Amino acid sequence: MSAELNSVPSAQSRRPPQAASLDKKYNIRPFKHVHQPSEQIDYANLDAIDLSTFEWGDSDEAKKSRQRLARQLDHSVRTHGFFYLVNHGVDEGIISHLDSISQSIFEVSNEIKAQHLAGSLSSDLDTDSVGAERGPGFKPRQYWNMANGVKDNIEFYNFTQIQHQDKMWEQNHPQIVKDYLNEIANYYQFLHFVVLKQLTILCDIILELPEGTWYENYFQVSQGDISGSGGGFGRLMMYYGHSDEDNEKTNNTWLRGHSDSAGFTFIASQPMVSLQILDYRTREWRYVKHVPGALVVNIGDAVEFMTGGYFKSTIHRVVNPPKSQQGHVRHSIIYFSKPSWVTVIDPDEIDSPLLHRLGVSKPREWEKITYYDWDLEKGRLFGKSKVNDKPGDAPEPVYIHGRLSERWIRDLSV
Repeated sequence: MSAELNSVPSAQSRRPPQAASLDKKYNIRPFKHVHQPSEQIDYANLDAIDLSTFEWGDSDEAKKSRQRLARQLDHSVRTHGFFYLVNHGVDEGIISHLDSISQSIFEVSNEIKAQHLAGSLSSDLDTDSVGAERGPGFKPRQYWNMANGVKDNIEFYNFTQIQHQDKMWEQNHPQIVKDYLNEIANYYQFLHFVVLKQLTILCDIILELPEGTWYENYFQVSQGDISGSGGGFGRLMMYYGHSDEDNEKTNNTWLRGHSDSAGFTFIASQPMVSLQILDYRTREWRYVKHVPGALVVNIGDAVEFMTGGYFKSTIHRVVNPPKSQQGHVRHSIIYFSKPSWVTVIDPDEIDSPLLHRLGVSKPREWEKITYYDWDLEKGRLFGKSKVNDKPGDAPEPVYIHGRLSERWIRDLSV
């Protein structure tokens, strides 16, 4: 069983020799994103972490470069829980081509989609598994319950075990996905094996741990070892929008407010102004601004729990865009990085000098659980009618192993 991959993924596109004929076969053409909005928008003031200034090595200058970035990241993870990564090494052309591939994937027939479903046709039918929320394949529209009897109008395709070179081919992919899988996987693998590694080193510096601790202990991949490895899953996601009637019933919300269960989420920035984050201090929603070429990154529950709330897993949602952008489809390319299933997600386990000094420890009401325990239960809850189908922004409060599944109000003393 080999660790990581035989070679570091490239930030350049890995187009197959038959690329031109494949593109013609599947009608691959540019995806048309919306133009920037003409309205004045109330944007969140998020930090941009410039990874081009990240230097490897033991020289004083290299160490200082990482320390400078860590100080900037420290502000981001303690406040908004969202930030941008810029100059991360992925060319914008790769993102654009993935947009194009994704567009054609979602244009396959309903008959083909039915043969490659990630779960059932409704989240309420997926009672014994995580269903389409975590499963490989297509999530159909109308799967989740939003609010006041309205179902979602979102479609996505999940790529599971995408960091395991052999396992990723075992997923029941339609032919179009098989033909482009190496290109798609290369992007997600670069995010994990290169960008995430840099990000976790900055987290080590914040937490006053030896550099490499987080990646090697929690996120490193051992090929073929699913339970003992860190990893993640990729998602291509299409938002088709609601009717005027359903927008009124959901208060213009396309995807209800939630936090992500995983470690760090990476979203390729796109121009539709519809992603909002909840400011815990003002209790107001703020839009996330499009930064061309950037990755929008947010903290997930696992990392919040591992740091005892020092890193914030922020509630976010997707809403109907401003009038100048309405009538268009929103497309997202997402990577959810995950610690290994066996990671105990408590601050006591990571033994951080910073957290010890601040007096941060596992709250008494929290049960000692692994990331597997958390992700399994939270994945089963998402989009269920008993949780979501109620008035107001927040879903029904649910505790999982002594922890709130979504923290809409939090203690800001940490």
